[in-house]
Amino acid sequence: MDLVHRYMRIYVTWPKKHRKEFLSWDKAPHNGTMELTSPFSTGINPDMNQLTMYNLTPNQFGIFLEGRTITATAGFYNADATAKNGGQITKGTIKSSTPMAQDGVDRTVQVNFNHFPEISGDVLKVRKVTKVRVKQTKNTRKKASGKSATDRIRQYNQKKTKELNTWLRNNPNAKAHDRGIERKKIATQRKAYASKTRKKYTQATKKKASKAKYVKQIKYANLSFKKGTYVSTAIRSIAKKAKIPLGPVKLVYNHKFANDYTVSGKPINAIKKLADIASTTVYIYNGKLYIREITTGQKAKLHLTPETGLLTHPTPSDDETYGGQKYEAQSLMRKEVYVGALVYVDDGIKNLGKCVILGGQREYTSSSSTVTFQFVPLAAYKKANAAKLKKAKATADKDKAKAKLKEKNERAKDAKQRKSVKAKRASRQSKK
Repeated sequence: MDLVHRYMRIYVTWPKKHRKEFLSWDKAPHNGTMELTSPFSTGINPDMNQLTMYNLTPNQFGIFLEGRTITATAGFYNADATAKNGGQITKGTIKSSTPMAQDGVDRTVQVNFNHFPEISGDVLKVRKVTKVRVKQTKNTRKKASGKSATDRIRQYNQKKTKELNTWLRNNPNAKAHDRGIERKKIATQRKAYASKTRKKYTQATKKKASKAKYVKQIKYANLSFKKGTYVSTAIRSIAKKAKIPLGPVKLVYNHKFANDYTVSGKPINAIKKLADIASTTVYIYNGKLYIREITTGQKAKLHLTPETGLLTHPTPSDDETYGGQKYEAQSLMRKEVYVGALVYVDDGIKNLGKCVILGGQREYTSSSSTVTFQFVPLAAYKKANAAKLKKAKATADKDKAKAKLKEKNERAKDAKQRKSVKAKRASRQSKK
C-alpha cells in the first residue's frame, strides 16, 4: 500500500460518555492544524506527550481540561483514500492545559498528557508494634533473703561439702565402697535441691512478669524483606503498598536475597533497582509498569525499507552497551514502531536484518508525520542481555559467598563464647 495522505485523529473523552473528535489530514474541511510530539522509551519516568491545537472555536477551546483522557491515532491513507495504515499511537490523561492564544479565530492550546498516574515519592514505612515493660517508680525494700537461684544453690553445695568432709573425718577407716555411697548420696541431694530451686525460681519469675505492666510502643521502619525472599515477591509487595499499577512481571533472573534487604528511596525507584538486580527491563505501557524483557511476545511483521516509509539511512550512535551497533533512523509514522517491537531494517545499502526498537519519538506537524527511533540488531541485543545476566548472577554468587562466610564466622564466635562460659563455670566449681 502506498502511504500518500497522512492523518491524525485526536479523541477527548470524559465521564458520562462524553467524547469529542478532531481530525487532521490534507483534505478540507478536516485540514485543521495540530502538532503532536510523543516520545517512547524504557525506564520508570513516564513519557510526556505534548499536543498543540490551533484555530479552535470557543467551545473546542474549553474542552481540553485537566484530568480528561486523550487518545491519538495516526497513519496514512492510500491515493484514493480507500485503505489506510495506522492506529492508536498514544493515550493518556491531561496533566496540564495552557492557552497559547485567544485572539479572534486563532485560539490555540498546548496540552501535556501521559498514561501513568502520579505516584507518591514517600519512602515506604512499616508500622511495628512492640510491648515495653513499664518501670515501677515505687521504691521497694529488698529482703535480706532475696538471693538468686545460683546463690542459693552455691550456698547449699558448700553446706553439703562440709557435711561430706565431716563424715570422712569421723570415719577414717571407712572402705572405698562406703565412701562412694556417701559421695553419691551427697551428689543426689545437691542435684535434687538445684532442680527444685531453679524450678521454684522460674515460676516466681514468670508470676512476676505476668503481673508487670506493659505499654505498646509504635515505631515506623523502612520496609524490609528477610533473606531467602525472591525479587519478584519484593517488587509485587512494594507496588501494592505504593499503589503502583503493575503490568506483567516476568523476571529474566528471579534473584533470591542472600541477606535481609531494606527498601530505601522512592517506591518506583526501589522497583527499578530490584529489576536491575534481576537483569530485567522496566517500562511503562498502557498506564501500567511492565517488568519483563521488552521483546516478550513480539513478532517481526514490518519490513522498513525506503519503499515502506524509511526516510534516512541508519546512523550508528556511540553506545558501548551493544558494541557500537546501536542505530538511529527516521521513517514515516508507523504504529508498528514502539518499544520492544521487532522490525526488519534495510535501507537499500545495508540490510541490518531483524532489529529491536529501544525507543524514539513520534512527531506530527503541519508538514510531516514521522517517527525517529533507536534500534539495535537482534543478535547484538541478545549478546548484550546475556552479558548483563552473567554479571547479575556473578554478583548474586558473591553475595551468597559473603553471607555464608558471615554465618560461619558468627557460628564460630558463638562456639567460642559458649566454650569460654563452660571454662569459667568449670573453674568456679573446681574452687569450691
